[in-house]
Amino acid sequence: MARSSGWGIALRSSMEQPNREGYNPGRSPQGPEGSGTPAGQDCSLRDLERNLERILLGPDSGLEKLPPSPEPKTPPLPLPLDPPMTSDLGQPQKLPLTGTDKKYPLMKQRGFYSDILSPGSLDKLGMQGQGENFMILVRTFEVPEDFEERLEHQRIRSTTKLLTQTDFPLQAYEPKVQVPYLVLPGQCPRKIEIERRKRLYLSLDIEQLLASEGIDSDKLMPRHPDPHNPQTIEQGHDPLFPVYLPLKVFDNEEFDCRTPSEWINMGLEPGSQNRKPVPGKALLPTDDFLGHVLWSGEWTQRAIAQVGVRTVRAVLVLRLLSFQGAHKDPKSQKLKYKWCNVGVLDYDKEKKLYLVHKTNDDGLVRDDMGKPILNGGVTTEGRPPLLICQYWVPRIQLLFCAEDPRVFTQRVVRANALRKNTEALLLYNLYVDCMPSEGQRLISEQSLSKIKQWAMSTPRMRKGPS
Repeated sequence: MARSSGWGIALRSSMEQPNREGYNPGRSPQGPEGSGTPAGQDCSLRDLERNLERILLGPDSGLEKLPPSPEPKTPPLPLPLDPPMTSDLGQPQKLPLTGTDKKYPLMKQRGFYSDILSPGSLDKLGMQGQGENFMILVRTFEVPEDFEERLEHQRIRSTTKLLTQTDFPLQAYEPKVQVPYLVLPGQCPRKIEIERRKRLYLSLDIEQLLASEGIDSDKLMPRHPDPHNPQTIEQGHDPLFPVYLPLKVFDNEEFDCRTPSEWINMGLEPGSQNRKPVPGKALLPTDDFLGHVLWSGEWTQRAIAQVGVRTVRAVLVLRLLSFQGAHKDPKSQKLKYKWCNVGVLDYDKEKKLYLVHKTNDDGLVRDDMGKPILNGGVTTEGRPPLLICQYWVPRIQLLFCAEDPRVFTQRVVRANALRKNTEALLLYNLYVDCMPSEGQRLISEQSLSKIKQWAMSTPRMRKGPS
């Protein structure tokens, strides 16, 4: 009992000792500034260790009761003097205001901002505020004269918006696909299939496809033979003689995936009554002055009625300077043909010809006045005379952008092969019909019977077919 009572007295004294020194439970000893000091915590821990040793060893251990050491109080630290704050301009900045009786000064807005940068913005904005003195005129910013053009040509990031100007509707490039509008999961949707084929068709070149089949696009058009330099067998030309039959005669319309009316109606946009041109490529002369035969009286009368006599005379003088000798004939050897970008304007059902218009350097289909051509160029007064860059061409010379160039290549290849065979048969029959018949002698029946008997008496003929 003595030992246990000694333990209780020692524990009580160890717990009360911090309280006598001003220790509050749950709070660390605080100095004059209200902050705890690490030195006081170390002293209290040493006192607790001595009390525990005294309790464990007992009162007879011989250890003397050491008086508790007072907690050393650290002197208060001097507050550091804050350096004066300076602004960006190097001037001393005032400290933030504190207290309830002080308020910040009111900030007044002294400027007006506008998104209108074009000339005349002052009249558009009007008087802002209470009077004219509140309007601030910006004199340091001058709007360039070509400000709108710079905005149109400005490119910040890549976009899917069509930034180039075009006279063709978007649906005129969409190919014809046999894909349902609603497909099962995992199958290619209709719109994606249309976009893939459209990009594929636009990436293919018809001239390269025909060259891979051994066909020169310039030699597809019939030409007159050159009497001064006739072709010979040694030259190795294929065919031996220049072609003289038009290719449209041998065209197979089964290759076409749309009817002529469907091709023309692709220029109609939804909700619009004006029909735009349909994009495509046509095999046309490279020189428009040499390609047109404008020496007919009908063309002259129509041109005079439209533009006047003086203009027609000037045009005729240009034609006279251009058409010299063989240049008057569109089948001249000096005339070159190639596939040109065109816009399909109209279709003639009787002649089965398409009216095409060559695009300019910007890829636009415009008339002489620079205006877009709508509804095939037909007005209330009728169809005007053809321009120098307009042609009536057959279907075999026209490739639409919405059709497969590979299928069109096979169409041209088969038509060219059929024309070659037809011209060879015509030439063969011409040779047979032109053989001389003068001086021929008829063989008698007796001689014919002997020839037949000798021919059938051979071992091969007696054996018969194997």
